[in-house]
Amino acid sequence: MKSLIIIYLLMGLCISGCATTGGGSDIAESPRMLDVAMALKFEDVPMPAGFKPVAKDSFIFENDVLRVGILKYSGRAQAHQVVSFYKDQMPLYNWRFLNMMEYGKRIMNFDREDQTCIIVIEPGKMSTSVIITVAPKAGRASTYKSIKRDE
Repeated sequence: MKSLIIIYLLMGLCISGCATTGGGSDIAESPRMLDVAMALKFEDVPMPAGFKPVAKDSFIFENDVLRVGILKYSGRAQAHQVVSFYKDQMPLYNWRFLNMMEYGKRIMNFDREDQTCIIVIEPGKMSTSVIITVAPKAGRASTYKSIKRDE
């Protein structure tokens, strides 16, 4: 009789474990939903085709006064191709090329009237990483502070 009770208890635990596992499938689907809903892309900073966002290494904050963010992407292209891409494409989005440093990584600096954009291109063994940083220029940040003080 005791063994029968133990068997029923074990079966009950297995069944409740299956129910818990079924609930866990919602968690497994969450990243898929985040990929679709996640819009960590600046509309005015182009990205080479085939590059994918690296969400865990990206951050963006934007409101009607301020935009700042660090976005990381990964893709299969040679670093020199990515450099050429940004030299060609950024002016089309009203960014002005300032300078570039090369030391394994390539760091490209762009600006426009109120913002700066730094693009770091880092070649890897299997893929190339692109890190885009967009921030207001110093004058723009002080404008934001004065707006907050006036409120």
